Amino acid sequence: MKWSIGGAATLVFALGTVLATTALSQTPANPPADAKSAAQAPAAGRGGAGRGPAGPSRGEIVFNERCKTCHEPAVSPAPGRGQLAALWGTDVVKVLKTGSMSTMAAGLSDADINAIATFLTGRAPDAAFDVSKEANNPCAASNKFRASGPSWNGWSPDKSNNRIAASTTITAANAPRLKVKWAFAYQGARYGQPTQFGNRVFVTSSTGRAYGLDRETGCIAWRFDAKTSMRVTASVGRNARAKSGYAVYFGDFDRNVYAVDAGSGEKIWEVNVDSQPRGILTGAPTLYGDMLYVPVSSLEEFTGTTGVYECCKARGSVVAVNVKTGAIKWKTYAIPIEPKPFRKNSLGTQMYGPAGGAVWNSPTIDPKRKVLYITTGDSYTDVREDYTDGIVAMNLETGNIVWHKQMTADDSFMVGCGSGPTNNCPTAQGPDHDFGASAILTKRPDGKEIIVIGQKSGQVYALDPDKKGEKLWETRIGMGSALGGVEWGMAADNRNVYVAVNQGNADTQTPSRTPGGPGRSLTALDLMTGRNVWQHLAPSNSCTWSATQCRSPAGYSGPPTLANGVLYGVNIDGHVRAFTALDGKMIWDFDTGAQKYDTVNGVKNQRGGNLDATGITFAGDMAFLMAGFSSFSSSAPPDNVLLAFTVDGK
Repeated sequence: MKWSIGGAATLVFALGTVLATTALSQTPANPPADAKSAAQAPAAGRGGAGRGPAGPSRGEIVFNERCKTCHEPAVSPAPGRGQLAALWGTDVVKVLKTGSMSTMAAGLSDADINAIATFLTGRAPDAAFDVSKEANNPCAASNKFRASGPSWNGWSPDKSNNRIAASTTITAANAPRLKVKWAFAYQGARYGQPTQFGNRVFVTSSTGRAYGLDRETGCIAWRFDAKTSMRVTASVGRNARAKSGYAVYFGDFDRNVYAVDAGSGEKIWEVNVDSQPRGILTGAPTLYGDMLYVPVSSLEEFTGTTGVYECCKARGSVVAVNVKTGAIKWKTYAIPIEPKPFRKNSLGTQMYGPAGGAVWNSPTIDPKRKVLYITTGDSYTDVREDYTDGIVAMNLETGNIVWHKQMTADDSFMVGCGSGPTNNCPTAQGPDHDFGASAILTKRPDGKEIIVIGQKSGQVYALDPDKKGEKLWETRIGMGSALGGVEWGMAADNRNVYVAVNQGNADTQTPSRTPGGPGRSLTALDLMTGRNVWQHLAPSNSCTWSATQCRSPAGYSGPPTLANGVLYGVNIDGHVRAFTALDGKMIWDFDTGAQKYDTVNGVKNQRGGNLDATGITFAGDMAFLMAGFSSFSSSAPPDNVLLAFTVDGK
């Protein structure tokens, strides 16, 4: 699992995401919190509040009356108090008002619901982040959307997912002078990567809010409220139904995809692309021609210890959506074999399979061969198949699978499972070495096109697209783990592929313990041979917001970015660092958590934090970075900030 929450790649998505985006009453008793592992990360500063000197608070009283029976102690599959404490206050409110717990919360006033959220999380919903302050910085009526100008559109400016910023004026000569020009505070410590298009920056967050911001000043042109949380990176393209002529496309955790006018934020259409209740959208949709190719992931691997759940039926997929109408043209599952009953668990609950193959990443387009490529997550069951933990090529027009290749067989993984079978657990628990990073279609120095993919195992592969993914070379950079290896992405130019590696808690930097070299690194591999050209090891410094929660040395979990021969890596320790791509020499190091920002939308002393899941984007003379992603630090909520960089901050 991947979220920077594990499974497909550790999707490090925090427990709040897991619980808020699935039915609270259906959430496994012991799910991980950070993508697969937020449960392992402390939720310091969140919870434990609510009892005053005069006795229990209103929130505690209502919780005891309406909620305690199922949650303290937890009655499977309901989450326990500790898991609820890791939620964001706004997520608790949303689930109680409009989500899976709305029936149980029937009759409660807004004040009571807010009181419960405050009691559980230790912080009032939107505390220290007054959304009404956004009204203090609206864009002037004369500030109209303009489509012309340099851009970084979607997960990568090119559909081959090389992550090269081709339109920026920031170079190796002036990169060391990059400074923050303005900062924008947002709530929800998971988010999509900033998309730059024309005179706008488009961002999403786990509060369910999408923003259209002025690129130069950060003023708010519009805000769109989705039905639930988001962390999908937006894509922008022409749309005849938009008054501005352009639409912004993104999706939420309930599998709803939206098209909104880039100029006003007005909704053009909305479509739900998957009916599986544990399905989720995390990977950026890829816009190509008149189609939006939407990757679908799943949280079903969190049900390992939930014996009454008929596990498992969810499969990752890609959905082709017409950008003008929102109509679905085709949908293809990463595992084309329909799940069928195969055994009953220890409680007598029917089990199904195969399942899994979540698609956490943005599809890669190959116009020459008329296919798209996705990499896939792990399996959830004992039913064998050869599509998970690998790559799948689909025809762009029909969705038919052209070829597929599995890199790791029998990686059947369930969160909360131990060494032996329990309820829905696989007979043999896999290592959770799925793929969360997009495939890269690139050219070697000799002109031959190849596909490069990176796995959470710490391995990188070069494949031949003309020979159904035949392996050209394979290089192991680190040990890999459920939270390690290649998490969210790589970058490539005409010489090398640049690999960002994270490692799990038990891994070390010692080469003798890490086959192929130490983890927590940025590594340049030669495209012809896979040879290690240079490698930067993450420094062993503490995070400036917390010396105890940094996992020092922290890893490069987020995807790197290339701009004019400079490689930019984002580290969980809050640092974004720049290196000359040719030799790996560091030329810039900026700690997003070392200072506090008075933001353009009226929030004082806002601070950055963990960098994960998304990278820094460049266009023209500006760069944008979202800071404060994961739940690894106590400062993640509400200290989340979008930083706009220019040379000398001008």
